[in-house]
Amino acid sequence: MSPAARSSSDPAERSAADPLERSAPGAAGRAAVPPSPAALALAAGAAARYGDAAIGLLADLVAFRTVAAPPVPNVELPEFRRLKAYLARRAGELRLDYEDHGAAVVIALGSAPDRLGLLTHADVQPADPQRWGGDPFRLDTFSEPGRLVGRGVEDDKASIATALYAMRALADRGPVRRRRVELVVSMTEESDWTPFREFLRGWHPPSLNIALDGEYPVVTAEKGTGAVLLTLRDEAEPVDDANRDRPAIVALRGGAFRTQIPAEAEAVIEGAGPDLAPALEDARDPSWEVRFDFEAGGAGGPGRGRLLVRAHGLAAHSSMPQEGRNAITHLAALLGTRPWRAGPAARMVCLINDLVGTGDHAERFGDLAHAHDFMGPLTLALTTLDRGPDGSLTAGLNVRRPVGRTGAAVEAAIRAALEGWRARNAGARLDASIRIGEPYYVESAPHVPVLLGVFRHFAGDAAAAPIAVGGGTQARLLPNGVNFGPSMPGAVYTGHSDHEFMTEEQFRLNLTMCAAALADLARA
Repeated sequence: MSPAARSSSDPAERSAADPLERSAPGAAGRAAVPPSPAALALAAGAAARYGDAAIGLLADLVAFRTVAAPPVPNVELPEFRRLKAYLARRAGELRLDYEDHGAAVVIALGSAPDRLGLLTHADVQPADPQRWGGDPFRLDTFSEPGRLVGRGVEDDKASIATALYAMRALADRGPVRRRRVELVVSMTEESDWTPFREFLRGWHPPSLNIALDGEYPVVTAEKGTGAVLLTLRDEAEPVDDANRDRPAIVALRGGAFRTQIPAEAEAVIEGAGPDLAPALEDARDPSWEVRFDFEAGGAGGPGRGRLLVRAHGLAAHSSMPQEGRNAITHLAALLGTRPWRAGPAARMVCLINDLVGTGDHAERFGDLAHAHDFMGPLTLALTTLDRGPDGSLTAGLNVRRPVGRTGAAVEAAIRAALEGWRARNAGARLDASIRIGEPYYVESAPHVPVLLGVFRHFAGDAAAAPIAVGGGTQARLLPNGVNFGPSMPGAVYTGHSDHEFMTEEQFRLNLTMCAAALADLARA
């Protein structure tokens, strides 16, 4: 049996010096165990000795364009194969074990029967070079001094680099006797989780797991991620003189992918008179913080009365919609100030304004809005708007729900709101596809006090406590899976954005804290 397939030892077999034994029973997530002197010494050495090397490794990782290209499985794409070969070589250079399990690779240190898992992922979201101002797959350490800029830096390739060098620093101090450390690098976190679930069916995971794919201090709860697709199809509309004389929205689109707050959206209007653009500009609410461009004759040449309207917002991760400025919903709000000729685009503007609006918490979506004391409110973000080959329009909504309501109750609230909208809009052909994910809440995990102690010491925050986030990570698939970084509380999260970065100071701090945590959880 390979080391990665060993079962965890009984807790009674742990060393008496195990910091997990120093937290009161049932106190996990509330108490904090300060890092030991040995952990502090190891952490300081890790940053000093390996910080530059870890940044070099990050630069190599960013260069791999590990973006999903369905229907081809990620692991069959040449770029993922090249990445695996690179990780195997680097693991050998760092004197670490390496195993390829298809949907994930496992890089490990030590041979203790008890095990500690670290979880990261190597796949990333798409990146448009035109929106980045440079190659997003080349680590930029110069244009913004003090920042490491590139696709995957914060989500999740910096975590791979810091974990590998924290493990190397741990090995430098001697044998790792308490727990074997196993770094799992998933290849499918950003797309289809099915291959990773299949990997877990054939690989026995450790009993303690730390994902480096979220936020500090320690994430013990994640909202359930869901998707709602609303499709409006063309319908026969009575044409009267008033309707015929109105301008028509003939095209409406926006967004790049389902988990990003859209920074761009556009509408093409035909039959626009010379007063339409000024009227729309006057109707803009200055509090929106979204910029609009108006181009006569745009998007298809000098058509009769053609006007192109572009909205420029701010991209963000859909789990934190408040950090972005949604270009689609604000464009719909602007267009909603005027009457339009009937059609799918005009109906979609109505639908967006009626049920979504420019808020983040489903304030207009019937009875859907709700909140949990610890996990916070449900969020609803319109992230994509696409035209089908049949002329239909589909709005993609990203839903993040806390505990407190069942998935069936949430779906029922969505369907009730849609039925109400259909009743108020006779003749609208609206189809809906709804998928509701389950929230994840670990109220007690034995290693949380150790992680809290490390964060409190190095961040200087004596009151740091576990948190809940809107994002969903594969930590939920592992026993006692919690997230420990890489993002600081209160900082704007840049993963999935068009300007993803991490400060070099934060990168080195992450290496320091990871090494300290491993020292107390894995060394004898």
